[in-house]
Amino acid sequence: MVEMDARFHAQRQWNATACGEVPGEKQSVDYFDSVARNRFEQQPWMHDYFRYERFAGQHVLEIGIGQGTDMMQFATRGAFCHGVDITDNHLKLTALNASLRGIDVDLHKVDATQLPFADNSLDCVYSFGVLHHIPEIDKVVREIYRVLKPGGRVMIALYYKWSAFHLFCKLLANGIAHGWLFSKGYRGLLATIEYGADGVNIKPYVRLFSKPEVQRLMADFQQEDLSVHQLHADHFWPPFVGKALQSRLTALEPLLGWYVAYQGVKPMAEERLR
Repeated sequence: MVEMDARFHAQRQWNATACGEVPGEKQSVDYFDSVARNRFEQQPWMHDYFRYERFAGQHVLEIGIGQGTDMMQFATRGAFCHGVDITDNHLKLTALNASLRGIDVDLHKVDATQLPFADNSLDCVYSFGVLHHIPEIDKVVREIYRVLKPGGRVMIALYYKWSAFHLFCKLLANGIAHGWLFSKGYRGLLATIEYGADGVNIKPYVRLFSKPEVQRLMADFQQEDLSVHQLHADHFWPPFVGKALQSRLTALEPLLGWYVAYQGVKPMAEERLR
């Protein structure tokens, strides 16, 4: 069964190697700060796009918490943070990250298809690079809608189907030139996007999304933004292609970036009745 298989491989993947893991002992604020530096050096657009500071005093749920890196962006700016994950390693590391900073967070080991929160109880639901690992993503989106207050905000980022990274690095280089498409299959090839996954023994579920697919997925919300982000020269193959396009990466990013990001709000009651 795809759903159970996806959960088994997700837990196997991220219990072995935490999302965003870097060298070092995971026992200090310095370690978690180094994880954050690495993340935001690779993805500098995130702070301007998500504007974590605007959620001070609000209840924010993160689906798929990693090592707590993004959660701390909300928490250190005054948000009340909740998190769900199915991976023991992530729950342990996020709890430690928060504890070392003297921050209280509310963490749950649960499946995102059944969120342990009351209807209309949260101000924001956030998930970066996680929902594309869940086969029943439509159920998760319905749960997000349920737990958000009317006027509450949803912010997600998913892997983009038409990214340079997918087309050049995965399909062309790994898939065809190195033969992985034939030895691992397309699903196995996509699994290798995740650090430490071999696409055979460790094979997390990965799905890529186009903009129209995201719009259909989030149709019950009022869309405020749908945009593509994050393009690096090494997303192209052969390497000379990326070097040749270096000066044009900013212009090409909205077309070929690695993430498709969405922001929207749950309609107010009277708006849903129209």
